[in-house]
Amino acid sequence: MKAVILSVALTALVALPCSAGSVKKAINERLLLIHAMPSPKGGEQEKAAQQSVYDGVVEHLTDKGYRVVDKASAEQCSLQIAATHDIDPLLNKAASFGLKFFAEYTIFFRTATITKDNDGGKGALVRVNAKVVDNTSSQVITSKAGDASSSGLTVDDAIDKAGRSAGKKLAATLVGVMEKLYLDSGSAGRIYTIVIESREPDADLPALLSRLELNTSVSVAKETESGGGKATFEVAYKGRRDQLDREILKAAGELGWRLQKVRAEGNRSTWIIK
Repeated sequence: MKAVILSVALTALVALPCSAGSVKKAINERLLLIHAMPSPKGGEQEKAAQQSVYDGVVEHLTDKGYRVVDKASAEQCSLQIAATHDIDPLLNKAASFGLKFFAEYTIFFRTATITKDNDGGKGALVRVNAKVVDNTSSQVITSKAGDASSSGLTVDDAIDKAGRSAGKKLAATLVGVMEKLYLDSGSAGRIYTIVIESREPDADLPALLSRLELNTSVSVAKETESGGGKATFEVAYKGRRDQLDREILKAAGELGWRLQKVRAEGNRSTWIIK
């Protein structure tokens, strides 16, 4: 028996609204699927397993109505990660890289396999571990693991079957968790981070939060940081970020402010009072 470390390619995913019969709520968030590039010592078996796991994940996601966006660019990003070490298992790094690609969530994979190649037969066991990270808050949404084994006429055949099956199983588990997350956020509201800056250090920035608290779509609103003409708010809002943006502008108008949005990434937006 010998252990072979596998990895999957990097790709950005965008979810399409699924049919009414498949899910209860349309999912429109972007996902970034990432893994470190394979070791140069992995050889052809590692590359074959990488592709099989990738194919299994993508097959399940596309069957559920997800689109895989620009695989060529994703592979280029994987090379960049390997060259610059811009991504590592630390969640804040995964979240930071996800935001660079305007992805709300990052799926961070680790995969490995054990192969059998003797007179008793040819076989492979592929294990996959993954974390889903909210790129805005750097919080782990879920952490799941799965595996699959298979035999084949050759070791490569066994790895291909096991890798594809493991990828499908993991994708099915993650999609189930993500769908539940969206259903839950639909009733309680999703957490959005709002940063307000002013050139006047004594500006009453929490006044905006007080206005938002009156909105029926806001279930929770709190200040997490303030001082020096800057304040950070967390708002649980039952709607999309673009809808919340309009509510922010409306509340600012009632206060006599003119706001300009200067940055938006994931569920975080930054505004300046003109």
